[in-house]
Amino acid sequence: MSLSELNAQAPLSNVFFDYDQAELLGPARATLQQNAEWLQRWSSTRIIVEGHCDERGTNEYNLGLGERRAQAVREYLTSLGIAAGRVTMVSKGEEEPVCTDETESCWTRNRRGNFIITAK
Repeated sequence: MSLSELNAQAPLSNVFFDYDQAELLGPARATLQQNAEWLQRWSSTRIIVEGHCDERGTNEYNLGLGERRAQAVREYLTSLGIAAGRVTMVSKGEEEPVCTDETESCWTRNRRGNFIITAK
């Protein structure tokens, strides 16, 4: 299976954040626990964690917030035993939304930590 096929299957679930926050709440921690279990089974896998934001706030602010979100995800995964060298991060800010409606339900979907598998 190619990396693009593996990423299309999305074996790692996104985590979501509250507005203007980078703190991992209970549901996000539970999701990251499941992601860590998958990563432990596939120990040669490497990933990128993308930190995303909704469209509110300046580009500069959202890039910083996206970075804090990606960092929170990376730190939690490493606390669960995933080697830090397997997890890189990037902030996407508000640049790659999954939803473009100007509604709270849409903004909620955009405030996320997204995973891309880069090596298997």
